[in-house]
Amino acid sequence: MIRSTITVSQLNFYMRSVIESDEILRSVFVKGEISNFSLYRKSGHMYFTLKDGQSSVKAVMFRSDAEKLKFMPEDGMNVVVSARVSVFERDGVYQLYVSEMIPDGIGAQMAAFFQLKEKLEKEGLFDEDRKKELPRFPKKIAVATSPSGAALQDILSVTGRRYPIADIEIFPCVVQGAESAESVIRALNYFNMKNDADVIIIARGGGSYEDLASFNDERLARTIAASNIPVISAVGHESDFTIADFVADRRAPTPSAAAEIAVPDIKEISDFVADFRYTLKKEVSSLLEECEYDLESAKKRLDIRRFIENKELILDKVSSSLFMLSDSMLEKKKNVLAAKISALSALDPLSVIARGYSVVYKDEKPVSSSKDIEKDDKLVIKMKDGEINCVAE
Repeated sequence: MIRSTITVSQLNFYMRSVIESDEILRSVFVKGEISNFSLYRKSGHMYFTLKDGQSSVKAVMFRSDAEKLKFMPEDGMNVVVSARVSVFERDGVYQLYVSEMIPDGIGAQMAAFFQLKEKLEKEGLFDEDRKKELPRFPKKIAVATSPSGAALQDILSVTGRRYPIADIEIFPCVVQGAESAESVIRALNYFNMKNDADVIIIARGGGSYEDLASFNDERLARTIAASNIPVISAVGHESDFTIADFVADRRAPTPSAAAEIAVPDIKEISDFVADFRYTLKKEVSSLLEECEYDLESAKKRLDIRRFIENKELILDKVSSSLFMLSDSMLEKKKNVLAAKISALSALDPLSVIARGYSVVYKDEKPVSSSKDIEKDDKLVIKMKDGEINCVAE
């Protein structure tokens, strides 16, 4: 039977597809000793072999994950890695693609830590968009911690110095051992039931991984996520990380830092208020000066307007007087004119003619004496109803 022939590349691609389709191989926890470790400075990727007494497997940790490490891996170091298994097609070998790495020595606890972290992360409990904003000026701060620990003293000291007006309520907790997780859960439920605090701080000092193990409890993580009040996790030192840190609304590297995050600095606020008051006073003074200037300008405009109005009133009175005077003078002139017309009418020759008389004209001029007329002069005699042309004999 003849089978179809495939290339090496096709074989390696197929092997990669088979391995990556396996659910188990997508997320495994492997422990072993590091050998052949190398860090490529340019890319930031880490390449090494993980081995035990009988076998070895190649591994790579890319820069984006390697930058999160709290230690520098080296040959001979025993570690536990969280990784996926795949095939590097070019060489035809399978290898581990590491996302997280911790020093070995804590065994099953660390494996459980990675598994829970991955589970909660997939559920979105670590997403930034679900985390609550911290209040800028909290009135009351709730603290879940040991009443005898240094963590509480650090919080009280920093809060008293930065923001002494805040009220602080303490819920005594067990912060280490088998009862620790349940103790902190009771504190969170108590504060949420009262619902009079603005922020909750969960705090304890540094310690070994085993000392902080209770803060990797799943029930505690879900209680923190369900809190209606913002939660600040301040567990351990700066290099320590717990599940509580990832799910809290804010993570503080130390209890002192948690207090600094929770409350503002009242001195800074006072300085800000003083600066703001000075600026406001300056702006108000400037505004008042502008208003006074505008008011004075308005007064001047108002005085000018009143002056014009007074002049308009005077002008109206003068105009009215002039019109009355002109009417009176016109009436007098009319009476004088009528008298003169009457006098002229009495002297008008036409008026005389109208009463039955006639007027003799010679060369278009009235003749007042017979001596002015000679024989054969052409004369015009005007009467009230017409003219007569005649010649003198």
